[in-house]
Amino acid sequence: MPGSPARTTDVAALALDHLDRLVVGTVREVHEAVAARAFRATRVVGGRVPESLHDAVVTSVYGAVSGVLRVGSGSVRALSARGIGAPVESTRLGRSVVAAVNGLIGDELRMLDDPQAIVMSVRVDGEDLPPTGWQVAEAFRDAGSHLVVFLHGLCEDDESWTLGSKVSGTSYATRISSETDATPVMIRYNTGLHISENGKHLDALLTQLVDVWPTPVSRITLVGHSMGGLVVRAATNHATAGGKTWQHLVRDVVCLGTPHAGANLEKVAHLGSSVLRFLPESRPFSTILDTRSAGIVDLRHGYISADEWEGQDLTRAWGLDRIAAAPLPHAEYHFVAGTLGASQRHPLSTVLGDLLVHFSSATGVGRTGPVVEGARFEYVPSAHHFALLNHPTVADWLVEWVRAAHRPVRALSASGQD
Repeated sequence: MPGSPARTTDVAALALDHLDRLVVGTVREVHEAVAARAFRATRVVGGRVPESLHDAVVTSVYGAVSGVLRVGSGSVRALSARGIGAPVESTRLGRSVVAAVNGLIGDELRMLDDPQAIVMSVRVDGEDLPPTGWQVAEAFRDAGSHLVVFLHGLCEDDESWTLGSKVSGTSYATRISSETDATPVMIRYNTGLHISENGKHLDALLTQLVDVWPTPVSRITLVGHSMGGLVVRAATNHATAGGKTWQHLVRDVVCLGTPHAGANLEKVAHLGSSVLRFLPESRPFSTILDTRSAGIVDLRHGYISADEWEGQDLTRAWGLDRIAAAPLPHAEYHFVAGTLGASQRHPLSTVLGDLLVHFSSATGVGRTGPVVEGARFEYVPSAHHFALLNHPTVADWLVEWVRAAHRPVRALSASGQD
């Protein structure tokens, strides 16, 4: 049923589908590759009879296992269609699972019209907020004219920004609400889609949001963690190309642990997939790596434009050609990098950066120079990648940047005109 919420039965069906396709399929292909190599020696003595018998048994056994999983998946989906199973997003754990699954295979979920596929939206109290005037006014009754928009990273969601808040007692949104006149706005999106596509969706969403905001918007601050920083840059790039008005209100772009020049982990995954394809016995494991989402593949070199990947099979090519995207001339860019070690020269920092993103990439320095000329770099030592979601030092900086006076800009009215 269109519009029905994703249920625990949908999650179970998806798990059975992937158990069949990836686990059983991979085991079968490895088994067949090993057997083919082993039977080469027996063909001289016994011909192909032993091999044919073996193949018949293998086909029967794996076919039966696969059949059971497919029947199970279909049965569970039928239960979901009848409304059986709790809505998976009714709990924090469930929402986290949905976010992670979208990061891994979100492009596939969207293609299959799976109810677990996330649609980009403003989030309030763990729920989507339609960008209509009445609903936005109700959700943001104390709305200010300065919006601070938060974009999470891969496999994360809007609630990821509260990481460690039970210990610290605060979050970036809480501090901005209590210490500035700005209004925090949390966004959730399908991190498995191409970054350029999510940039397009963010452009459209912010256009709608500015148009229905309860008070004329005078300023926008964009904050992105990891992939979120790339989505922010993709959105401003798309808005500029489309002649949109909201991007003229952006005065600060804050990127926390963002792989502007690419993420080493994705590069390792790509290299590993290429190496595994050399032998028939290991080739099936390459297939598993190649099922990673378009969003993950984009992280290899920090792609933010569709022109950088269209027409290319990026699971087969390194795709080193990157297209420069002009930064907003009226905005300050703040690139925040963390490292595992207490200094940039610490061995852990040198090799792993913040665990997922290398220091040079987080500061926007690529092979051909800086991604954004004039960007301000900030450094947080002894901070892993996810610590940047809620770090006291970063919170201090955010409050300072939000409070900072910039040259005045005329507010946009609800119609989007000056």
